[in-house]
Amino acid sequence: MSHSEADLAANKYGPLCLGLAGPFQSICIVGEPRPGKKLLVLDIDHTIYDPSDHGGSRGSVVRSNSCGLYDESITARCRPGLHEFLANVYLEYDIMVWSASDMLRILTLLQQLGMCGAGHSDYRVVAVLDIVSMSELSASASGAADASADANDRLASSGILTQSVVVPQGALPGQQIEVTSIVDGAPMIVTVPVGLSPGDAFNVTMPGAVSSLSEEHGLDASDIQLALQLSLGQRPSPFQEDNSCEVVAPMPKARRKGRRVKPLSLIWACAEFSHFYSEKNTVIVDDTIDVCSANPRNSIQCIRYFWQDHNSDTELKRLQQYLLKIAQGPEFPQTHERWRDSVS
Repeated sequence: MSHSEADLAANKYGPLCLGLAGPFQSICIVGEPRPGKKLLVLDIDHTIYDPSDHGGSRGSVVRSNSCGLYDESITARCRPGLHEFLANVYLEYDIMVWSASDMLRILTLLQQLGMCGAGHSDYRVVAVLDIVSMSELSASASGAADASADANDRLASSGILTQSVVVPQGALPGQQIEVTSIVDGAPMIVTVPVGLSPGDAFNVTMPGAVSSLSEEHGLDASDIQLALQLSLGQRPSPFQEDNSCEVVAPMPKARRKGRRVKPLSLIWACAEFSHFYSEKNTVIVDDTIDVCSANPRNSIQCIRYFWQDHNSDTELKRLQQYLLKIAQGPEFPQTHERWRDSVS
């Protein structure tokens, strides 16, 4: 790489960026590929890190306090065992990060987490991809009903506010699943609630149904949620043992299946990476099921991570065991849909 190319990369994304790749020069190179290694592509938010509220602050980027120290919540925001996981899988895999966020936010966060720059010496990230590198599937590929401009209007006029969903075999609490809308047959994404097992049924609110009803009648959305739950027999006890009022957990929301995806072919087509990685040695790990729909045979879905589960979450331990196991085989499995079945 010439000095001018390196200077261009540094000017665009800062000193962490060693070079640019991809058709739009949107892939930030921060390390070197290693011959003979497989490729692990990792999502960030709710896969290895939780950016949601913690102690009154959000963690899209870790902030420092008045003393110059980073927010202590960073430990809980990171999925348990993150750096041990990265160091161990690095023995067999090169690592890339792909997040549906902007590049400067991603690089800043990775540096603060110690994943890039002067961080851990026992692993190194090769490249970082952001939302600019994502693609949009055609309407036919993601479901014609999803492409309809008046989908929410038809949903509101149907009068259907909730739908019953059955947990499929192999699904775990916190995992996203795809279901079919009873209104228009469009694919929807819902998250399996805590405490449920395969075969259990639960209710979800339809995409936009509560907000549409709230706007139409001038009602508070939380009041509509409570009314729906009461109508379905989900009646809270008036008081808990500590004499505080019990609040019913919000009903899960369904959302339309998105069309924005992370196509691994973008990485495989880059001159900088094409000699190292292909569909035969690449896996992508993400908590969001639909963003990986462009490469279903290469995707591993993990449970969504929230910092409240920091003390009980063991997802990275299982994932590490699985990744190292398939790395030793003659070739990757044709699907990773039931990846947990092969690990303890």
